[in-house]
Amino acid sequence: MSKLGVFDISVRYGKVPAVNDLTLHVDEGERVFISGPNGAGKSSLLRAISGAVATHHGRIEMDGDLLTGRPPEAIARLGLSMVPEGREIFGSLTVEENLRVGTGLRRDAEAVDADIAEIYDSFPILGDRRGAVAGALSGGQQQMLAIGRALMTNPKLIMVDEPSLGLAPKIVDQVYDTLCALQAERGLTLLIVEQSSLRAARVGGRMVLMRGGRVVGEGNAADMADRDALAQAYFGTPQTPPRDRMEAVT
Repeated sequence: MSKLGVFDISVRYGKVPAVNDLTLHVDEGERVFISGPNGAGKSSLLRAISGAVATHHGRIEMDGDLLTGRPPEAIARLGLSMVPEGREIFGSLTVEENLRVGTGLRRDAEAVDADIAEIYDSFPILGDRRGAVAGALSGGQQQMLAIGRALMTNPKLIMVDEPSLGLAPKIVDQVYDTLCALQAERGLTLLIVEQSSLRAARVGGRMVLMRGGRVVGEGNAADMADRDALAQAYFGTPQTPPRDRMEAVT
């Protein structure tokens, strides 16, 4: 069953196209990675789905509800939450205050404390530092906090933009391990922009490759991480690039 449907959407910044006539679907409970070179339109796609930027044309649906044209807060009420690139936490607020920011749209206030306890159970370091100002956290801890805040809206679908950006490999492993565990426990659907196709292949799921604002390939993440498929997405050619160039983009 389809959870998210994106149909022939385009996004422009002034006259500059970022997403071009793109169609995509994500099934209920699926884990989908969006990968591709810088400037491919990956983040713009997520921002359009969340309502942060307007589409030039096309439509976006979740569970049959039309998202196109709705403000971000209305989309969030339908069960979609986004962890943006750069995390965008409130550095002057404490860890717990940041988590409670994500509960403003909820009507089950009595369950909020239980959900915060569950976040602390998933990310013990956040529980240890619940009274610390978020700006004092490490990059990895801030990423955990951003994911925890997204979970506090009680979402059905979570979009995460570059969860591994700037983090040490061990921290990335921890972040992904927790994301996958939470997906299984809560029945979440995940849509993740991940620059490292090799990371996506290790985590597992479906991969969608973007280039020039369009989908240029999709399939099992492990299969799509082969060098020819990536060369097509990154360099517009089926020929395998030199190893040093391939390592640079993955």
